[in-house]
Amino acid sequence: MSEITKNEVQRAAMLFTASIKSVLLYPLAHPAVRQPLQELVGLMGEMMGERHELHLGVVEGTFFIEGCLLVSPNAAVAELVERLLQKGVDAVTIYPGVTPDDLFGFATLLANRQVGAETFAAELERKGISNVRLGIDEVVAGEGEGKGEALVPAAIYRDALKAVRDTMREIDNGRIPSGEWINGVVENMVTVTMEEPTTLLGLAMIKDYDNYTFSHSVNVGILALTLAAFLGLEKEALHEINTAGLLHDIGKTRIDKTILNSPGKLSDTEFKEMKRHAEEGSEIVKKMKNIPTAVAEAVLGHHIRHDRTGYPEWAREMHFGLYTEIVSVADCYDAITTLRTYQRPTLPKEAMQIMHRLAGSSLNGELVEQFEAMMGEYPVGSLVRLDTNEIALVLKPHPMECAEPSVKILIGAQGETLETPRLVSLAEQGGRRYATIIAPVDPLLKNINLANHLLA
Repeated sequence: MSEITKNEVQRAAMLFTASIKSVLLYPLAHPAVRQPLQELVGLMGEMMGERHELHLGVVEGTFFIEGCLLVSPNAAVAELVERLLQKGVDAVTIYPGVTPDDLFGFATLLANRQVGAETFAAELERKGISNVRLGIDEVVAGEGEGKGEALVPAAIYRDALKAVRDTMREIDNGRIPSGEWINGVVENMVTVTMEEPTTLLGLAMIKDYDNYTFSHSVNVGILALTLAAFLGLEKEALHEINTAGLLHDIGKTRIDKTILNSPGKLSDTEFKEMKRHAEEGSEIVKKMKNIPTAVAEAVLGHHIRHDRTGYPEWAREMHFGLYTEIVSVADCYDAITTLRTYQRPTLPKEAMQIMHRLAGSSLNGELVEQFEAMMGEYPVGSLVRLDTNEIALVLKPHPMECAEPSVKILIGAQGETLETPRLVSLAEQGGRRYATIIAPVDPLLKNINLANHLLA
């Protein structure tokens, strides 16, 4: 593996500093921004070489990339160090496939005075910049098992988001990607779910409105996987269902972007085009290496409906099994709990009421009942009011509640935001309960970003 030189590190730092100064003055397409970012992407690619990732940051006031430190920095490097420290960023991991768009978003956050150390990570997530991650991550997706590293739910979620995003980008660029990366992510997701079924469930409540297709795909993958585990299915089935959830909307890469990003209700012509994504996705999955054939079937049928009145119309007489119906239930729940330009988000408890009305027609009624039992009266990721007047985030559903904390209290009884949220159990202990949930709360009305707490 080639050594990284001080000249390369210094040049990278200077390009970063130049980008930070220009991003708030010019758009990404402007040469003053685009040129240094393109050069920086190329330089990082050279330094990465055969590495799985590139690490950079600040240690004891000194900028570094991998093992190369700039002990005697020039003014531009010193300015970069100051900006990184102001934002609380002491370590960054850059992944293969990083683009000028990724670095533009990262530089914009470094330049934005309104983004502080406490919100930087959440803003990075919100922008969907998965090829630039805070911290040093030594575990490559799919390679953690057997090496002694703990599988961290937040890291698994980010890996899944990145895998879906990069897979779709490959297809956008006219290539059929291998399924190896997706399979590695799925292995980690299945492993943690088999050990503790609710581990990933709360993360499915994270809504990235700027990157809806990617986050929706990951959320459907989590919900489908958790439901399959709740039903007691074997590990191989969990793998296939999880993969189908992650890839169910992959056919949208073949749909006109103006239709995908339409802010309102689609016209009949546009909806006819949108409906193609199921069969397009199935064809893509069939061509991907190392992806089971059952996945392509679930991708094809995730809009076929339980009563077979859905689409694609030509496939209504085909047999679609349990995998397809599980993905359909997961897809429905995430879609109706997500804010769109034409739809307000439905609170989790209300979402279950809607799904009950769809049971027997759009959805398999038995699976809806099982899904509700799995989620509990107040699903993981719900914001709720306690009878103490405190506002809390549900971390564990009641049917699976144990001695571990089940809610995180975010707002105190007097309406004050807690600087350090408190973890408490609502399970009865010694004949007493700490509190009881009395009603759901809309996080938008309380200006609470659930992603910050769910990824903590």
